[in-house]
Amino acid sequence: MQLYDFNRDTYNKIVEIVKFRFYKEIKDTGIVFKEVLSSENLVTNAKFYILVYEDTGKTNYLRFKDSKSFLIQLIHIAGQRLKRLEIEEKALLKVNDVESYGESQYFNDTEMNAIGISSLKELLIHFDKIRIKSK
Repeated sequence: MQLYDFNRDTYNKIVEIVKFRFYKEIKDTGIVFKEVLSSENLVTNAKFYILVYEDTGKTNYLRFKDSKSFLIQLIHIAGQRLKRLEIEEKALLKVNDVESYGESQYFNDTEMNAIGISSLKELLIHFDKIRIKSK
């Protein structure tokens, strides 16, 4: 896992829309916001937003109309990423020959993986607190 340069402009626009902050918790998760779009269904006139984000180098889209739908979907995305990183962590712990893996690469992979797992857990705890407050 590598850490990515987080897009602060997109993050700030999301905060304007959803009305809660979470920069500290999301910055090292590997979920990278690319852009946010305002959209309207031309048939139903329903307005919504589309967040373009990257996760493990793949571009994804999160469609939401309010902070509640954003929160629910981002919790799901963070949970899925956490599961993947925990599987990667187990695989790294099973490496018997660190020299053939590459000592510095092994250290880097385990360190970045641990940072990602920790950040995702903090993000999920933070979102759980927000969800409780909004009830």
